[in-house]
Parts: sequence; C-alpha cells; structure tokens
Amino acid sequence: MIFLSLVVVLAILHWLGRAGFIQYDGWFRLLVNRLHKIPGIASVPVLALVLALLIPLVLLLVIFVLLYHNLGRTSLFFLYVPVLLYSLGRGNLVEDVKAYIELVNKGDNVAASLWVENLRGNKKPVGKDLDCDIEINDWRSLHTQALKTIAYRGFERTFAVIFWFVIVGPFGALLYRLSVLYRELAEEGSADAQVAAKWLWLLELPAVRLMGVTWAFVGNFETSPLRRNLLDIESASSSVLNECLRGALGAQTEHSNAAMAAMNPEQQAEYQEELEEETQDIIEDLTGDLVTTHNEPGYSFALIKSSLPLYNRSLLFWVCAIAFATLFV
Repeated sequence: MIFLSLVVVLAILHWLGRAGFIQYDGWFRLLVNRLHKIPGIASVPVLALVLALLIPLVLLLVIFVLLYHNLGRTSLFFLYVPVLLYSLGRGNLVEDVKAYIELVNKGDNVAASLWVENLRGNKKPVGKDLDCDIEINDWRSLHTQALKTIAYRGFERTFAVIFWFVIVGPFGALLYRLSVLYRELAEEGSADAQVAAKWLWLLELPAVRLMGVTWAFVGNFETSPLRRNLLDIESASSSVLNECLRGALGAQTEHSNAAMAAMNPEQQAEYQEELEEETQDIIEDLTGDLVTTHNEPGYSFALIKSSLPLYNRSLLFWVCAIAFATLFV
C-alpha cells in the first residue's frame, strides 16, 4: 500500500506539477492561533507544539481505524494518497530553480537575492550555520546560498516526507509537514520558534543523513563527505545537506577548503586542479553542459544547474529502493 500510494502521488505531481487545492493550510493556522489564545498553553511553547501536532494526528488515527475496520485494508489507499499529497512541500522545486536560472541569465541580481530569501524562508536554523549571509552584488555569494537553499528545499519538500511516510505511514508524513508549518508560523526569535526549530532539526536528523548517502550513490561518491556528516550532530540540516550536495557534485566543501588551507601553494594548486576536473566531469555527465571556466560565478552557476538532474536521480533511486524492498515484505 505504501509503494502504490507513493507511485500514484508522484504520477499526479508529474502530471499536474503540484498538489494544488489539497494543500490548504488555513485549518492548521486557525488551530495554532486558537491554541496560542489559551493562557495556560500559550505560556508553555512545548505544550502548544505538542497539542498542535497531536490533535490532527489523533483525528487521522480515528479515520484510519474507521476505514480499516469498516471497509478493509484496501480502503486505506484512499487515505494514504490525499495525506501524502498534502504532506509534500509547497511549490515546485524544478520551476523555482528554473526561475532562478532565468533571473541569472537576465543579470538581475536584486531579484535573484529576493528569490533566495523567499525560498529560504528567512528562518534561523538550529545548529552551526556559519555561511548564511547574502551579498546582493556578489554573484558567487548568491549562487552559493542558492545551492544551499535548493539542497534543503529539495529535501524538505519531498525526501523527508517520503522518508517518514515509508517509516510510519501517513502519520509520519503528516507529522513532518505540520512540524514544518508550525515553525514557519512561529514568530521569528520567539520561544515557539526556537522550540519548533529544535524539534524539526531532531525530526530531520536521520533523514538528512540518508539523503547524504543517496546523493553520494547517485553522484560522486569519492568526494562526498559522508563519514564527517553522518557523525555531525551539531550542524544545521541545511548546512549538512549543502555539504553533501556539493560533495556529490564534486565541488569544494568546507572540509576540503580547510584541508587546502593546510597545504603549501603548490599542493593547493594541484589539489584545486584535480577537484575542478572531477567536478567538470560530473557536471557534463549530469547536464551535458560544458563549463569553459572554473572561475566564479560561472562555476557556481553550473553547480546549480547540475543539482536538478541529481535531484531527479535521487528521487528515482528512492522509488526503486522502496519498490525492491516491497517485493520482500
């Protein structure tokens, strides 16, 4: 049932591009507002978060039990599909990335910086995230932040939802989406926002590591910083995903930059040349584009364009893995 529901949902998204009206969040916004108006709950951020997540999950459990006992196991398909559709992220990542590429081609750095801010959501992540500033007049900074944002949004909109859907069914998928929504609804800098961000970071912890492994398998395994990132429990989800994505694309990561700093100038030049050649091969393999120079900003822009094919390969990898596992369950 899990695999069939997943295939149907992905087919719907491929055909329509997005889930549309089913992703209406007004009811959850109303629920959160009502809870925050209750003095005893509003003063305890953890309690407000737990109730906001628990109430919809209990209602979903009631519907699940009623369908299962009255109509049988097959009827759960008609519950799984709409819940998974609702739980997937808002927007279309492919369209968003294409919009950024178009802005870059136009040379509109102001609109490109706004695109990064809007897609990122301006939410402060939990954990170490040293590189989060955007310089509007610096295309290198824009491309770096755009790639980092794409890495997280691709994960948040699809892969994290699929991960929890496979693990806990519709309850896991809905729990993750409501956790994301709760963080976005919380006022920036408030106690609610801090609690919601910490909870979401914990919820994403296993899925982020699995996402890094997936990118390593479908990208460049040799340059993927798997060992370091699998054991990293301090950095923000976006930072870990950014490192894994850049590594899978054969690009420099913070770890490789630190390693270069300890080399002499000759070793740095040799290491840089080898790394760029590997990245060039991966980009050509993923996109068919030839990067004529490794100087910024063209080099970073090529990484953004090559992220979409890697994203599609990762999704296909997961679908095939789930299908294979279903045959033996």
